[in-house]
Amino acid sequence: MEFDNRNNLAVKFLNPDKIISELEILPGMRVAHFGCGTGFFTFSVAKKIGESGLVYAIDIQSSKIETMQSQAKMLGLNNVDAYRANLEEKKGSKIKNEDVDWVFIINMLYQNKKKHEVLEEAKRVLKVGGKILLIDWESKDRSFGPEMESRVSQDELAVMIEKSDLSILKKINVSNFHFGLVLVK
Repeated sequence: MEFDNRNNLAVKFLNPDKIISELEILPGMRVAHFGCGTGFFTFSVAKKIGESGLVYAIDIQSSKIETMQSQAKMLGLNNVDAYRANLEEKKGSKIKNEDVDWVFIINMLYQNKKKHEVLEEAKRVLKVGGKILLIDWESKDRSFGPEMESRVSQDELAVMIEKSDLSILKKINVSNFHFGLVLVK
């Protein structure tokens, strides 16, 4: 957390360890991290679920996957399966139906044209009662983050969630620049 003296307000950025510690993620669970990038959240969840768990770390960019694999090896995390996949395609994650306890979709939807398809893929791979951690950029006017046109509003997202037969379990406060939702199948 940083302090902004101009407005006397705390500025809160994403903190993977803190966010994950507040979720019902247990050792041995299976987690799919859609759009994992270089592992900002992946490594925190891999530590939390332990060696008996598994994280599918999936990204469209090969360079991100290579970085992820290298860092996982350096950290001694043998429970990370990092690979390239297109999550906008049907069965694009390459994960079996109803295989995971959690799907993480963090700072990813704003980058996708087929947002609904990404949610459908998440639903497909989730076990019944499984959950999705969805974090994305606020659609309010902000001086930080991607251009406003690419952001998805929470209202638009609520419609997509309903169409996918998912439910919003709760909203979570994750940062000054993002919204956080926990969805359930």
